[in-house]
Amino acid sequence: MNLLQVTYSSGNHGQATAWASRMSGVACSVVIPKKASKVKAEAIKGYGGELIFCEPYQAARKETCDKIAEEKGYAIVHTADYDIIAGQGTMAVELLEELPDLDAILVSASGGGTISGISIAAKAINKNVKVFMVEPEGKMAEKCMRSGERLWPNPPKILDTIADGISQQQLGHLTFPIICDLVEKDVFTVLVIEAASGATVAAAMSDKLKQMDPSMKKIGIIICGGNVDIDKLPWNSQKEPKG
Repeated sequence: MNLLQVTYSSGNHGQATAWASRMSGVACSVVIPKKASKVKAEAIKGYGGELIFCEPYQAARKETCDKIAEEKGYAIVHTADYDIIAGQGTMAVELLEELPDLDAILVSASGGGTISGISIAAKAINKNVKVFMVEPEGKMAEKCMRSGERLWPNPPKILDTIADGISQQQLGHLTFPIICDLVEKDVFTVLVIEAASGATVAAAMSDKLKQMDPSMKKIGIIICGGNVDIDKLPWNSQKEPKG
């Protein structure tokens, strides 16, 4: 194992990599956008990760990560390779072990690693369970999934949403075919005021789900990305007093 590792993340994958690296005695650097959640940044530091800040657009994260890997000889821990996807699929295994008769599972998505792993595992256990994606406004996932083509504009961009854990517009090149094959084409889109951890809850309570298939009674939701800066929530923001 390379004793020096680097990854890029808006926070959640970075925290996991920092924690796993510390447990394995491996040094870890995490490239995150300058506008990333302070809560997530502090958590990465708390797990022993070194923070490397980059410009807040998708290409900058990968470019910075690749540069560090090349110059310092670090191994890159990608956000969604097959090992990471398999690990994320264990959420579906645990969920269906406790609730084997679920009709559907709602999963929020950024690059698509989590929903890919969950859909693979869930379908292997119960081929009838439906997996639905929850996305922020502007992601265009449903349009791309229905066409089977990557219709996103380039270069890749970060969406302007408080749900920074799912702010990546494009699904990954590795995850997109998996999602097109296993995930339902009906996508739930949440407003920008929804934090990533609440996106699936909002979708589960929506009229769209109720109207989609009345036979779906038992719904599982994946709640992740809860490390939001409370002060940035729109209902907590305060206007500066006028002088």
